Amino acid sequence: MLIEDDKIKSTIRDIPLFSELSIEQLRKISSFSKIKSFKKHEIIFNEGDFYVGFYILLKGGVKVFKTSSKGKESIVHLVSPLTAFADIPLFEGGNYPVGAQTLEESLTLFIPKEKFLELIYREPGISLKMLAGFAKRLKSLINQLEDLSSKEVPNRLAKYLLKEIRISGTENLPEPFIRLSIPKAAVASYLGTITETLSRTFKKLQDEKIIRVSGKRIFVIDLKKLKELAK
Repeated sequence: MLIEDDKIKSTIRDIPLFSELSIEQLRKISSFSKIKSFKKHEIIFNEGDFYVGFYILLKGGVKVFKTSSKGKESIVHLVSPLTAFADIPLFEGGNYPVGAQTLEESLTLFIPKEKFLELIYREPGISLKMLAGFAKRLKSLINQLEDLSSKEVPNRLAKYLLKEIRISGTENLPEPFIRLSIPKAAVASYLGTITETLSRTFKKLQDEKIIRVSGKRIFVIDLKKLKELAK
């Protein structure tokens, strides 16, 4: 599947990882990047597969997960559009340390490892510009681990809803909202809980008039209270 080169460059520039790159550097990356589409619930790569490159989600939803020796799945990242994933192992090589699967029909931009590393070796300044993006990703992962160990489910859910509201661009509406396009089980796993507990927490926030749920849309009635809960 092909997409206009200018559109790829524009998309790549919107990714925090590449936001500091020049137009010429973006052009070079777009020249070897490929658009890949995936069906709902399709595996993008499995944990342990040989590492061939990383992805940028253009449309849809993806879960990044690890599976224990007993077969229990833990979601480590829920990927939103215009977010890179599987980029951390880029400089290590070897295998993918996690698996990735779509939660709905999705469109991605695939950046092959070999071509990308060749470019970096020719232009080492690119990797320096990317360091800030990697630092932000690592900080986000550390914050997530801290939340799982020190915060209760309502606090974690409030923080998740605020993040999704920022991504959706509805924060300044009278009633900010998100469309929950992924299964509750996936959100529960990401928040380190179970579906039943998540459902009870949603009901608690509704009873307290902080949110209201209409189908797959979650509206925030009291943004101030939600922000206080997320602290």
